[in-house]
Amino acid sequence: MLRWLRAQIEDNLDARHILCPWWVPVVCTTGQVVSVLGALWFRDALWPLDPLALCLVLVLVSPVLAFAVDRWLPWWLDIAGALVAAVLLMLHPPDGVVDLAPALLALVTAEITARDGLRQGAIVGIVSQAIVAGAALGPGVAGMPVHVLEIMLGFLVGAMLLWQMRALAAEREARTRAWEQATTAERQRITREVHDLVAHSLSVTLLQITGVRHGLDYVREADGAEEREQSIDDIDAALASAEQVGRKAMTDIRMVMSDLAGGRSERHTLPQASDIAGLVRELQGAGMAIEYLEAGDLTTVPHAEGLGLYRIAQESLANAAKYAGKQVPVHVRLTVNGASTRLTVSNALPATGRARPDGLNLGMAGMEARAAQLGARFNAGQYGGAWVVDVHLRPHSRRAKPPYPLTIEIPRLA
Repeated sequence: MLRWLRAQIEDNLDARHILCPWWVPVVCTTGQVVSVLGALWFRDALWPLDPLALCLVLVLVSPVLAFAVDRWLPWWLDIAGALVAAVLLMLHPPDGVVDLAPALLALVTAEITARDGLRQGAIVGIVSQAIVAGAALGPGVAGMPVHVLEIMLGFLVGAMLLWQMRALAAEREARTRAWEQATTAERQRITREVHDLVAHSLSVTLLQITGVRHGLDYVREADGAEEREQSIDDIDAALASAEQVGRKAMTDIRMVMSDLAGGRSERHTLPQASDIAGLVRELQGAGMAIEYLEAGDLTTVPHAEGLGLYRIAQESLANAAKYAGKQVPVHVRLTVNGASTRLTVSNALPATGRARPDGLNLGMAGMEARAAQLGARFNAGQYGGAWVVDVHLRPHSRRAKPPYPLTIEIPRLA
C-alpha cells in the first residue's frame, strides 16, 4: 500500500513537472491534518464528536479525491475545503489559548505557492490574511500578529521551494543540453574518423584494383613468357598491397568502434605530421602521381595539430584519387617555420571541371571541423584550374580562434 501510494505521488509530481521528493506533499498534508486535529483538541471537539469534526473531512477530501480520480484538482478547488475548515474553526475560537487553525492557512499558502506559482500563492495568502482579519473583527483571535507572520512565512517558504525547484529544473536542462552536445560532438568525431579511414583505404584499394585490371590487360597482350611473368608479379604485388591496406583499415575501424562501444582497445600511436610522408608513399605505391615537398622540423609540431594535419592530408589525397584520378598530378607541401605550420594539397581539375561531389560532403565538413578545432586558417576551393586545400597554423591560431578567410598561394602545377 505504501509503495503504491508513493508511486502515485511521484507520478503526479512528474505529470505536473514538480521537482520535489514524494514526502514533501505528504508532510504538507500531514501538517494540515495535525493543525486541524490540534485546533479541534483545543476546542474540545474531538471527543465526544462535535460537528466541527467535519473540518477534518474537509481537509482530507481534496487529497482523497485526487487519488481517486488519479489527477490533481485545480488549485482553487484544491484549497476550498481547507479554507472552509479554517473559517469554521475560527468562527468558534478556543478559550484562552493560541489557536492552531491559522497554521492551517499558513501551510495551505506554502503548498500552493510552491506547487502552482507565486501568483496563486499570493492570492491564497491574501485570502488567508482576510480570514484572520475577519475573525479578529468578529469572534476574536488570540495572538493575531503571530498568525499574520505565520501566513507570510508560509508564502516565503513556498516561494523558496518554488525557486529551488526552478533552479533544479534549469540545472537539469543545462546538463541535458551539455550531454546532448557532448554526444553529438563525439558522434561527429567518430564519423570523421571512420570516414577518413574508409575513404583513404578505399582510395588506395581502388587504385590497386585499377592497376590489377591494367596488369591483366598486359598479361593478355604479352608476347613472351617473361613479360607475362612480370605482369603476374605486378598483379600479385598490387593485390598484396590492397590486402594489407584493407586489413589495416579493418583494425583501425575496430579500434574506433571499440571506443564507441565503451570497451577496451589496444593502444595505438596516432599519426603525426611526420607520417604524412608515409601516407604519400603509400599512395605513390598505388600508382598516384604525387609530388611531396617537406621543409622544417616536423617534430616541433604538437601532437594534436599533427594528427589534424595528417587527417586533412589523408582526406585531401583521397578526394584527389577519387575525383581527379591517378594520372592527374598532385602536389603536397608541408612547411614548418618556427611556430608556424602550413599544409597545402593541390591537384589539377579533371576534364569535367567538377572537383567536389554532390551530396553531404562529409569529407569537406570533416576537414573544416578539424581545422576549426585547431584554430587554423582553412580554405579550400578552385583556383587557377586546380583544386587547392590550404591549412595554416600560426602561433596566435593555437589559442583556438575560429578560422577566417585568407588569400592563399597556389603552387604551379606541371
